[in-house]
Amino acid sequence: MNQKQHIATFFERQSEKTQSEYETRLNAVVDCIQFLLNQGLAFRGHDEFDGSSNRGNFLELLHFLADHNEDINAVTFKNTPLNLQMTSPKIQKDIVSRVATKTTNDIIREMDGALFSVLIDESRDISTKEQMAVVLRYVDNNGYAVERFVGIEHVSSTTTASLKESLDNMFSRFGLSLSMLRGQGYDGASNMQGEFNGLKTLILEENESAYYVHCFAHQLQLTLISVEKKHEEVNSLFNLVSMLVNVIGVSTKRHDILHEKHALAVIEALGKGELSSGQGLNQEITLKRPVDTRWSSHYGRSRRKALEITNLHRYRVELFYAVLDMQLQELNNRFNESNTELLICLACLCPNDLFAAFDKEKLLRLAEFYPKDFSAKDLIALEMQLDVYIIDLRSSAEFSKLKGIGELARTMVKTKKDKVYLLVYQLVTLALILLVATATVERVFSAMNFVKNRLRNRMGDQWLNDNLVVYIEKCVFACIDNEDII
Repeated sequence: MNQKQHIATFFERQSEKTQSEYETRLNAVVDCIQFLLNQGLAFRGHDEFDGSSNRGNFLELLHFLADHNEDINAVTFKNTPLNLQMTSPKIQKDIVSRVATKTTNDIIREMDGALFSVLIDESRDISTKEQMAVVLRYVDNNGYAVERFVGIEHVSSTTTASLKESLDNMFSRFGLSLSMLRGQGYDGASNMQGEFNGLKTLILEENESAYYVHCFAHQLQLTLISVEKKHEEVNSLFNLVSMLVNVIGVSTKRHDILHEKHALAVIEALGKGELSSGQGLNQEITLKRPVDTRWSSHYGRSRRKALEITNLHRYRVELFYAVLDMQLQELNNRFNESNTELLICLACLCPNDLFAAFDKEKLLRLAEFYPKDFSAKDLIALEMQLDVYIIDLRSSAEFSKLKGIGELARTMVKTKKDKVYLLVYQLVTLALILLVATATVERVFSAMNFVKNRLRNRMGDQWLNDNLVVYIEKCVFACIDNEDII
């Protein structure tokens, strides 16, 4: 081998060694970032310079890995050139951005062009920025109804036009079409569900099949509030709760006395066998001020606590029967005729008790609600399919003990009946993506308050979005390996 060949071989080996070191270092950095994203933790510290007692979660975690792995230690920090350490905030943000993009892309890929519904809500973060969270609901290829968070958008204004523009921009970014939208889910805010100029109305003008159903949990809460204000005894109960909160909440001493009294009462009840013990039972709880828009605040913890303190258990049955008729009337007033008919028709798909609720005429009517998905020819074919479908599934052991439309969809996919009764399965998927609750977007804001907290109130909008997407959609993120990111 001549001198030139020796030199070429030397540089080739050096290049391979450098590449290997680079990959080891980058994998260690990505591992640290994945851990912090999964836990929703901050990356940076107040003082990241050498000699600091706490350089922040990212650098401290990377140090921990290096201290416990010789291969990583050999290619990180002082053992690598300053311009190749891969620890700068810019590189961290680049990697997190790529991870978030990969996560949302995998969600869109999982949708596979399916029809979907959208859940939207807005709330202020810790820095008083108005943030709009968007969740998509669709049925995957295995028949599961899935709700995925795809992003949070800072909106400078909460007007209907601003929200619609932000939604259009997000759909365009993900390659989603408004024509594939089949449902909308919001709370009762006028800018969202207003009859004349709400976001719901603007979307319906473009797509008449994007049906809006006011969140059932929110409607139930508002119904209970309305009934409470009309019923003297119920109203008095919650006035009493408010007074108790005022008296006890202003004094830590009274608060401690309340806890002590409650603990003694629980111990006494356990001794008498009036209460059962177990995991999650008889936990310490606090009084919360009743608020009209706080779910379960009136018929949840505050009510239970107030009843314990004031010994008003004897009123429970009387109050129930007194307000039942008023509740039913109030609920009827909150559902329009179109939504009521839609939900009644939808219920005919339920497989319980060997499809006892099956009604062919109502299911054909349900298909008519979606003219984009069922043409006149499809309706004729659907009628014939339904006749065969109900005989087939009622005689099948695999469908004899199903509970709920969700189980029906999964079993149809498992047994390939979704291909045999294609139009019927289309109805099933439309039923599954029709929104009746907006709990998922509420949980997004709970996560937002954890990720962007008081100590991280300077987080930028893109950084917040990237962190939230990965933190909330952990199950999708878990399927992404380092090679995809790198």
